[in-house]
Amino acid sequence: MHEHYKPGGWWKYCDRCARKRRHYDTVKEWTGLIVCVDGCVDPRHPQDFLRGVADRQRVPDPRPEPPDVFLEPNEVTPESL
Repeated sequence: MHEHYKPGGWWKYCDRCARKRRHYDTVKEWTGLIVCVDGCVDPRHPQDFLRGVADRQRVPDPRPEPPDVFLEPNEVTPESL
């Protein structure tokens, strides 16, 4: 906080702690709030600046689904022997 009054220094209220401050002792935060520079500023988290990576979720070497085979009642196939 500045120690001496500067001409033209108007008052603002901190949106976080509601203390009355001079305009040069406040800053507009990334959230859009006007906050005190001496303790109320919430720095942005580094994870907010990361970009997503494309995630390929395809099947490697896909094959079409074989057609359905219907058996007659009591029919036996070579695979079931």
